[in-house]
Amino acid sequence: MPTSLSRRTLLGSAALACAAAASGTALAKPAAVPSIWEGKKMYDTMLRQGTYFTYPGPHRRKVAHVFIDTQCPDCERLFTRLQPLFDRVEVRFYPIAYLGIHSEPQGTTILMSKTPWKVFDEHHKHFRDAEFRGLRYGPVDRLPEELRTKVWTNTKLHRRCGCRAVPYGVYKNSKGEFLPFDENLTTRELARLFELN
Repeated sequence: MPTSLSRRTLLGSAALACAAAASGTALAKPAAVPSIWEGKKMYDTMLRQGTYFTYPGPHRRKVAHVFIDTQCPDCERLFTRLQPLFDRVEVRFYPIAYLGIHSEPQGTTILMSKTPWKVFDEHHKHFRDAEFRGLRYGPVDRLPEELRTKVWTNTKLHRRCGCRAVPYGVYKNSKGEFLPFDENLTTRELARLFELN
């Protein structure tokens, strides 16, 4: 029900505000949380049905989940802000096809690699190229249909969880609260949200 969802959203926002007040530092707010967004549903469905890639790092890192689109400048901004935290947080990136015709084949090309983080690094390196944004890919009809379907499944999960923007992430904190995050948070603010401070 919208009322209970709004309440959960307010609780999450209140938790962030309290954490900021306790540290004496203001915490930026993520993009407007949709009234139909439910963090627990997003978290659970991403775990059960989503397909992601991540960066290697130490075992037993904290885990965060985020929907991204390869054609999204805001996703690039979030990625840059998350990078310094990869040694302490396993960020699971779920590619979706939300913004354009290149999103699905690029997401598929990343997922089909044995080292998807290296392919994503290559994409990141070429994202601002003038002639083509990001990773180049082969003929779409030769990409594995199974993986193309997984990108579309991620896209459906993004929509069904009430997300209305990309990137959009969720982190389950030590209190069991489901907190949203996006590119509007700085690296320091993300570290605080992930309980690294």
